[in-house]
Amino acid sequence: MTTSFSRIAILVLFLILGFQVRSQNFSSFLEPDINLNLERPNRWSFNFGISNRNLIHSEGETLFNARFFELSHFTSYEVGFYGKLSLGLRYRFNELFEDTSRDEIRLTQQYSRSRKYNSLKLAHRIRFEQRFRANTIYRTRYEFSAQLALNGQRLDPDEFFLVGNTEALLSMGSAIKPSLEQRIGLSLGKEISKGIKIDFGTEYRLANYNQSTVHELFFLTGLNLSL
Repeated sequence: MTTSFSRIAILVLFLILGFQVRSQNFSSFLEPDINLNLERPNRWSFNFGISNRNLIHSEGETLFNARFFELSHFTSYEVGFYGKLSLGLRYRFNELFEDTSRDEIRLTQQYSRSRKYNSLKLAHRIRFEQRFRANTIYRTRYEFSAQLALNGQRLDPDEFFLVGNTEALLSMGSAIKPSLEQRIGLSLGKEISKGIKIDFGTEYRLANYNQSTVHELFFLTGLNLSL
């Protein structure tokens, strides 16, 4: 089962990459991030994150332009056996890199639910966001993800895991028309030691597809620390 799933995931990744190379309205980005997770002996947990985004390809040209630097925080509370309620705050520094952009504050309300089935972990996530920009944008998001341990029935230190996810988004605001977006991601990760994970992956975004479709491909790298 593990081998078949891995082959299918790799095939999907190559199909996405091949489609993007042929697409005219296409941009690609590099987005690294670092996350620190603090688990408490009670139902509370806290997450702190740092990330940045770089434009590396647009309109047939190869570039390397920094777009933003972002700080984030989530406070979560366990509800039931498998669920969490979270409240998040993000501050995105845009003005450092683009004179025409303004910094952005984002509030997030989230419910997530995850459950393990031997080597497979399935998760659902619902988010409501308020993006405070020149014109405030309200966004609803739903994500489904699956994580598979590639060695044995559970994830142990020095072992690889595969994560696939898809997310649907609806954005609305007083100054914009409702916009739909679909995201599909695939990443490979490894727990290099207890509480330390790294991952590398891609995410394809079909943005604003109900109006003027934009194709975007993200190359993602992550370092996750748990204490």
